[in-house]
Amino acid sequence: MAMDEETKKVAAPTKIVQLKAGQELRFENGFADSETVTLKLKAGHAEVFGSELATDPSYTFSGRKVAVYTWHGCSLELGGTPTVDYVADETPMQSYLNVHLALEQLRVAAEEKGEDGPKVMLVGPADVGKTSLAKILLNYAVKQGRKPIFVDIDPNEGSISLPGTLAATAIGRPIDMEEELSASSATTGTSPLTYYYGYPSPLDKPKLFGALVGRLASIVDRKMSESDVKTSGFIMNTPSQFVDVAGYDILTHAIDSFHVNAILVIGHERLYSELTRRYPPADSGISIVKLAKSGGVVTRDKIYRRRLQMHKIKEYFYGTPKGELSPYSSLVPFSDVAVRRVGEGTLAPSSALPLGSAPLLQETRLVKVDPGDILHHSILAVSHAALPDPGSAAAQLTPEEESNVVLATNVAGFVYVSDVDEDKKKMTVLAPNPGRLPRRYMLMAAMKWMET
Repeated sequence: MAMDEETKKVAAPTKIVQLKAGQELRFENGFADSETVTLKLKAGHAEVFGSELATDPSYTFSGRKVAVYTWHGCSLELGGTPTVDYVADETPMQSYLNVHLALEQLRVAAEEKGEDGPKVMLVGPADVGKTSLAKILLNYAVKQGRKPIFVDIDPNEGSISLPGTLAATAIGRPIDMEEELSASSATTGTSPLTYYYGYPSPLDKPKLFGALVGRLASIVDRKMSESDVKTSGFIMNTPSQFVDVAGYDILTHAIDSFHVNAILVIGHERLYSELTRRYPPADSGISIVKLAKSGGVVTRDKIYRRRLQMHKIKEYFYGTPKGELSPYSSLVPFSDVAVRRVGEGTLAPSSALPLGSAPLLQETRLVKVDPGDILHHSILAVSHAALPDPGSAAAQLTPEEESNVVLATNVAGFVYVSDVDEDKKKMTVLAPNPGRLPRRYMLMAAMKWMET
């Protein structure tokens, strides 16, 4: 039977695709092993989102929507059975190159003046290619010897870390086209700065989201003072809800918090018009550029997005085909952890409030969670915040003080609660590496995962 499987792998269909200068091969595939697609550059030059293909090595893709572009023409070998594959003549790559060249001019000017490089925000509705453009601009900057910071405040996607996070990381080498930013820190040499929000949309907990954006912005601003990233600037990916009327205030808060000086609006005329009115380039110093969305972008339904999120979580614990991990399962006594949830159960009944008062939902206040079945299948963020010693003055922190300390602290990583034994008051957690948990504070939100 094993030999039959091997034979099937060897017999996977392949075809040669010839691309002329300026053409793009686009393909999609599913997450199953049988849907894996391989790509090999046989001749010429080609790139995947700005990352160049080497001649002859075979690249493997799973659960992806990929665009292979060539500036000068190339010959490709496509293996496997993609769900969709076709060659496109019309692409936005020339306009994206123009954006890169303009940003590079700003970096050169910043170098001469000793100032910060361009602080770029990408905004637009869902499925217009914001993440793809971010990767292209980052890879092109790296080719110029730059080290830009990638800031991802889209909690639904989780490009840098898990879904539900806001994160930032300095990009010093081309993004791996197979693993993307899922490549382990051991491979990339960097560890991202991550804050746990825990919900798919910024509109779920807007005050919490705004607080975390402000915190992330202050750390990125501090990072920008370092010489190796100062003039490179940053590229920021944003959630699609920023184009909604309900998300406009959160968008402007992010622009102001990060001191953004360049906004690329993709595929949304109304937002471009509103931002131009709100931030007149002559007065605000912010350049606002309108870009058309790529014809290759595909609308991703809720089922696909959910599968993508589950795939990202599985990669966190088990690694990728190129860098597999052996996760470590351990028993943790309830007494060893302090689990907190954000903005839940803090709404007092009207009868318990002073006359004339209205109930307030405190989105940025932590609530104690008693460990039990509620934790089963949860993804918990392990905070870097230190739990005060029982006898110290700090142990008398009020819930508000504790919330301020914990929410302002980035996370060390994540664990998955695979089992809960209430009788023994212990839970089984899965971690990507062995050893004791570095801290005892754990943050719980809406994210659940079932190991399969």
